[in-house]
Amino acid sequence: AIWSLANTLQVRLHPAGMWADVQRLFTQPPAIEQAVPALFLLVVIVATPPVIWNVMAEWDATFVPTKDGLCYTTMGIRLCCQWNDIVNIQPTPVSAEEDVVLWLRYDPASTITHPLRRWLHRQYHGPNRLVIGTGIERRAELVALIEQTLAATRSSFATTAA
Repeated sequence: AIWSLANTLQVRLHPAGMWADVQRLFTQPPAIEQAVPALFLLVVIVATPPVIWNVMAEWDATFVPTKDGLCYTTMGIRLCCQWNDIVNIQPTPVSAEEDVVLWLRYDPASTITHPLRRWLHRQYHGPNRLVIGTGIERRAELVALIEQTLAATRSSFATTAA
């Protein structure tokens, strides 16, 4: 797509000539026949890496419930959250065809040190959320366990608060 974009805008990719060609684009904007395909190719170039990351992250994702909480691992990222940090689960009731969203008290991506991985993680999950995709192995059992644990956590919190 990069080469097609360069050909569409008639920009040389060699560093010696590219700067002059880019300057030319600002002084003589491309015609509509060039601008429309160039914008389409630019969208493809920008959108493809996050889409590939999201597909691979969902494919590689594992959720492991522990005594203290839930651990999520994918593509070198490991995030663990305590049960009491899970605020809500959506949709209610959970459907087999939809992703399940766990809403958290904090943004788990803030613990990811690598800035690109943190950004890509936020693009897929959003802030303060973990998404359990439809392709997760034994998903129904996992969601049932999360719902049971959340109900138990809420009832014990209500008992101690009263």
